[in-house]
Amino acid sequence: MKYLSNDINEQKIVDVLSDLKHRVFPRPFERLALKGKKDLIGVEIGVFEADHALSLLENLDIKKLYLVDPYEMYDDYDEGNKHYGVDQSPLNKAKEIAHKKLELYRDKIIWIEKYSNDAVVDIPSNLDFVYIDGNHQEEYVYIDIANYIKKIQGGVIGGHDFYNGFQRDHDGVIKAVTKYSFENNLELQVELPDWWFKL
Repeated sequence: MKYLSNDINEQKIVDVLSDLKHRVFPRPFERLALKGKKDLIGVEIGVFEADHALSLLENLDIKKLYLVDPYEMYDDYDEGNKHYGVDQSPLNKAKEIAHKKLELYRDKIIWIEKYSNDAVVDIPSNLDFVYIDGNHQEEYVYIDIANYIKKIQGGVIGGHDFYNGFQRDHDGVIKAVTKYSFENNLELQVELPDWWFKL
């Protein structure tokens, strides 16, 4: 407890832990699921401001990274409505930030500004990995897994937010991933906040 100041509260602890898990160190998916792999071709679903896309490009040997995000508010995007509001402007700003952040890697990335269900036809079938961090509702996570797992040959499919905590925002991720794992006899690997299946 020597690291905690007198004015610490639960929200500050949550924020510190979130920063450590998401911004200070590479995510477990990078460190554990893809460590040592070369010339990777992959997909990230749900880019937002591109913090994780940048981390993938900085920490892995990426040959090509497909970035899938429609940058569009829609009725069935509960988490987006909660965190960004119902106005389109935060997503427009996030898109602008993402493009600037990844400018150095423009020769390694392909932007696909579509919903992931529509974008799957634009993705090649020789992927090394797919990272899912789009709509966190159960049906959307499940569909993303089912659609994109077919595109991987001996690689890894995984994603973000395999925890629910006090907000319960990510219950859909846990339900979809667990359901898919049981239905398809896949070994689920988890190192918070990430999950993955090695194929």
